Amino acid sequence: MIKDKPVKIIQWFFIGVEKFLLRHFASVKYLNEPTASQDKGTLVLMNHVSFLDGAIMHNFCRRVLKKRFKVMILEEQLKVFALLKYVGGFSVNRKSRNVIESIEYAAKLLDDPKNAVVIFPQGELYSMHLNRIHFENGLIHVLNKTKKPVQIIFAVFLIDYLDSLKPKARIYLQEYTGENTQSAMQDSYNEFYNDCKKQNRNFHKPPAWVTE
Repeated sequence: MIKDKPVKIIQWFFIGVEKFLLRHFASVKYLNEPTASQDKGTLVLMNHVSFLDGAIMHNFCRRVLKKRFKVMILEEQLKVFALLKYVGGFSVNRKSRNVIESIEYAAKLLDDPKNAVVIFPQGELYSMHLNRIHFENGLIHVLNKTKKPVQIIFAVFLIDYLDSLKPKARIYLQEYTGENTQSAMQDSYNEFYNDCKKQNRNFHKPPAWVTE
């Protein structure tokens, strides 16, 4: 696997890259911002819908959580965008025996309260218009390998254009405190996901019958 190797000067440079990439949006809003735990590592789970997801999560970890950004990236993608390992990216290859090493490494990162580890539980890019979000199995193995309690935050990324030439990004947030099992987390995330989509549909107050 490829481990992250933070380099200060590249991290500072990437803040500029983050700001440039987020200019693709008319606005980026975090709804129901959670309070970051100071004595637990933070795991952020978000639906994976675009190349810009990483920039949004980098901004969220930096500005809202104020923690070190770490993100699990498919190994073939990290090899293409190799600089990402210097700003917190580490790899996973689900088809390799090294997947166990990636799971153990993610768990080790979560044992440090200064870290925020971002995982896209679907494992790859999918449309934001799906009715449900599925969780790949590796996520639960990460949590089972941690030696300390972990703060878990659900994030749902949705966009609308409405009256703007650029999309308006909304990232809905919720802290998860339920059971650390595949079914419980997936069901809870999907309940939150569908509630977020309902909230998004109600912007600009459309007639009630069209949102049912």
